[in-house]
Amino acid sequence: MKIHSINNVNASNSLLKRKAKIVLFILFMLVPLSGLSQKIAVKTNVLDWATISPNVSAEFVVNPYMSLDLSASFNVWTPYADSKFNHLSLQPELRYWFQRPMAQHFLGFTLLYLDYDLMRKKEYHDGQALGGGFTYGYNFVLTKRWNLELTAGVGVMHRWEKKYLEGEPLPATNNANRWCLVPIKLGVTVSYVIF
Repeated sequence: MKIHSINNVNASNSLLKRKAKIVLFILFMLVPLSGLSQKIAVKTNVLDWATISPNVSAEFVVNPYMSLDLSASFNVWTPYADSKFNHLSLQPELRYWFQRPMAQHFLGFTLLYLDYDLMRKKEYHDGQALGGGFTYGYNFVLTKRWNLELTAGVGVMHRWEKKYLEGEPLPATNNANRWCLVPIKLGVTVSYVIF
């Protein structure tokens, strides 16, 4: 698979459309949660934007000490000729707040789904991954509506992929599977509390 071939561009566009439909479906399914929430925030992770990965999150307070954070991120651009990391990630996280939701310290449990196409040093990895882990964060309340959140987490992830070198054909089936310890979440997030 060549990075700049027309077939790859068409395949990437088709894959992006399918992934966008999945994200929209998930967001549509979450609309009923907003009716149960006392507080809702819309957020974006600045660190993801630094890697040219547009992202959005929504956080819903579900009781006086817990909230549900739902994040989605993608990247379809190849800014460097010798490497790329195109992906779609979905990450729900259940958070326990020590004071009140969306303020100060929290511990979380998160799951991660990742669909990726990675190229590094002329080695390609086309695959998917599932993982889970624990997070810690602190939410700075800046104003009534604006917050700044710092988050870090560690977990395990299982990935299965088609791995091949440049110039080789794409394998018909997955030829690499692996469990690994990963930083499951890392964020500097700006949030706007809707109500």
